[in-house]
Amino acid sequence: MSNRDRIARAAEEARITAAEKAAKKATKKTSASPSTRAPKNVRMKVIWEVCDGTGKAMKAFPYPDKAEAEAEVEARTRSTGRTHVLRPTKVPMD
Repeated sequence: MSNRDRIARAAEEARITAAEKAAKKATKKTSASPSTRAPKNVRMKVIWEVCDGTGKAMKAFPYPDKAEAEAEVEARTRSTGRTHVLRPTKVPMD
């Protein structure tokens, strides 16, 4: 078999393989994936968290009770000698 024949044979096999792959793609059914749906909106609310120096939440307070949360921060800072901070955090509504 000559080199020309081998090249022609390889080209023909590649063409047939490509045609088979294209036929497979055409016959595949496209299904609607669940990720195309719009995500459900989750309502969020803000709470105050009293956190230690590492960021670990120690206690949580509702948003209107900011004064109580600040008093808790001061009390914990005085009692432990370590810095505590107050941070707002969003959580899903009940």
